[in-house]
Amino acid sequence: MSTKKGTSQPRPLFLYGTLCVMPLLARALTGDSRKTREVETLVQAAYVKGYSRFSLYGKDYPAVIKHADTSVVDGLLLWPRNHSQRTKLDDFEGENGEVIDADMYLWDGDHDAVSKDGWDLHTFIQERLDDWLELFGGMELVGDDDKD
Repeated sequence: MSTKKGTSQPRPLFLYGTLCVMPLLARALTGDSRKTREVETLVQAAYVKGYSRFSLYGKDYPAVIKHADTSVVDGLLLWPRNHSQRTKLDDFEGENGEVIDADMYLWDGDHDAVSKDGWDLHTFIQERLDDWLELFGGMELVGDDDKD
């Protein structure tokens, strides 16, 4: 987990995949997918240049990989309120993400797992979101809600 230098505030995090869906982000941060209004105040539209988002074979979530300088990935910039929220997102992203200075999880898994096809948020919402909400409904992400 990254912290702004010289402060105790957690660093903002660029979201580009499944966590751009408010019910899933609410579930990850609050434990309740219905608390979307609570998390909507923490995000703003954003993009990064020089990276591309791709589908992964057999996965519902995308990978972001360094790409042409003209490439753009759209997403959301999340400003976590506390370290607990940031820890929960770090836990949600798992081991195949690498945090860089701008705090965006880059794919660090097998390159053969990355397809040449782009990943589409709207397709994920239509075809897989309900399954993800059900899957993560019983999961508890690390991070103490009572602490900063």
